[in-house]
Amino acid sequence: MSEDGQSPRSSVFTTMRFSKVNGVFLLSHHIARLKEHATKLRIDHSLIDERSIVKHLELSPPELNEGLVRVDVSDSSHITITYRPFSVQNECIDAITHPSPRWPKRVAGTKHGAWSAYIEARKEAERKGADVALLVHEYSIIDGDRCSPIVLDEDGVVWISNSPLAVDSITIELIRPFLIASGYHIQTGQLNERLVARCAELVAVGTGVGVVGIESIDDEPVGDDRLRLFEACTLALKQLYDITEHWTEVW
Repeated sequence: MSEDGQSPRSSVFTTMRFSKVNGVFLLSHHIARLKEHATKLRIDHSLIDERSIVKHLELSPPELNEGLVRVDVSDSSHITITYRPFSVQNECIDAITHPSPRWPKRVAGTKHGAWSAYIEARKEAERKGADVALLVHEYSIIDGDRCSPIVLDEDGVVWISNSPLAVDSITIELIRPFLIASGYHIQTGQLNERLVARCAELVAVGTGVGVVGIESIDDEPVGDDRLRLFEACTLALKQLYDITEHWTEVW
């Protein structure tokens, strides 16, 4: 699907993990975010509910046994289902930096219809032999092309971007209690050059990638080669996957 030339207000979407055996992961969380983002984009969300989404998933079953499913809701309330396989998942990767797209206040931070800028950022990373593009504005990393960065600083504090340009991360909110229980202190702020250059570890999390440990940015090594935050996030996500109530049976 190409969003080239489309208005940000033309649609709203979310991407979920699915399994033919277990169903769709965190459906209620994704529906809540779809509704919130639709409201910001002035898209009617009256048809966005669990019954409607499940019905469309049933009518368009996947050929894959597991992977990712994108649910688009247009400004005319038309729902489109698209499946794709996983790419990177729960591994160590390389990243590049890429200028962050800019949007008006009520569009910024939503999963909107003009998503081609984020897709192009990912493709640029792949052209350079990397896996993920980290989106930069005013010398700070604010988001990833399909994941949210988390920095472990040299003092052991975990930092999450507070930029209004960043998309709300369902994954971060769900693993946050696990990280706190593991002894991490979590702060929000600017992920600026100094913080990232001196960090102990940099990871990124999201539905599309699970957890990835970022070992280099623009061919420069990052972190101290220890994977404690990566392992903590991976364990937290595994525990979330193991909770039956987090899955909605569909097929």
